[in-house]
Amino acid sequence: MRRAIALGAFDGLHTAHRAVLEAATRQAGYGPAVLLFDEHPQRALAGLAPPRLLADGDRDAILRELGLELLCASFSEIKDMSPRDFFKEVLLKRFGAGALCCGYDYRFGAGALGDVEELRRLCGEHKVLLRATPEIDYKGAPVSSTRIRQALREGNPQDANAMLGRPFGYAFPVEEGERIGRTLGFPTLNQSFPAGFAVPRRGVYASQAFVEGRWRPGVTNIGTRPSFAGDMLKSETHVIGYEGELYGQRIPVRLLRFLRPEVKYASIEELKAQIAVDTQEARKEV
Repeated sequence: MRRAIALGAFDGLHTAHRAVLEAATRQAGYGPAVLLFDEHPQRALAGLAPPRLLADGDRDAILRELGLELLCASFSEIKDMSPRDFFKEVLLKRFGAGALCCGYDYRFGAGALGDVEELRRLCGEHKVLLRATPEIDYKGAPVSSTRIRQALREGNPQDANAMLGRPFGYAFPVEEGERIGRTLGFPTLNQSFPAGFAVPRRGVYASQAFVEGRWRPGVTNIGTRPSFAGDMLKSETHVIGYEGELYGQRIPVRLLRFLRPEVKYASIEELKAQIAVDTQEARKEV
């Protein structure tokens, strides 16, 4: 069976990406697939990739849940191909494209010289269907991974989540810490951000954690614990009403609302009082 292949960066799987992916699943008579590269194009072209909004494993799991076959190509191998050569040698010959789905602003080929109109001409020559999705806007501007990263840097998960079409989150292994939260009466799940991941603004968030089969309300601090002279950037989530041990498990955490910046408190009593206030505020998201 020939494939309906979704084309794009797909580094965030936001609402504009989802429109392209869903178009590939709706092409009757073609096997739905998505073309992925072994590295972000900006890393190959400029030496530095933008921070990731999804760990690769999480991205691939979502794509498979959508019913898409994952196709992989080396970006270094194809980056110098002309638009026509990429179309013929990779999309047609290697991956058997019968239909292609992309966004309105898709670019391809060496120097990003190919655009949607060029792709339309090539598809017409080779009797390949083309579905180009229109611009998807949020607050008057196109949805993009760049805008989502900016919203996270500004401590605005509501806008980031609206553009993603889902809550921004992560599922990193829970690490054993110094148990400071437990001694304060607010035990936390400690998680480290891997290199290259998009770290939101430092501060305290209303959040949720997926523990024992359901999403539970939580309070997440992203920072270095200045009240305890910490220097390691971590995510620390107090799951409201839960005190079990989860070390080593990959617990999904998602951010809902920014509550306040990270603050260094003069005393443990002040810190405990503020955490209690944060907890009450986070309950409003339930």
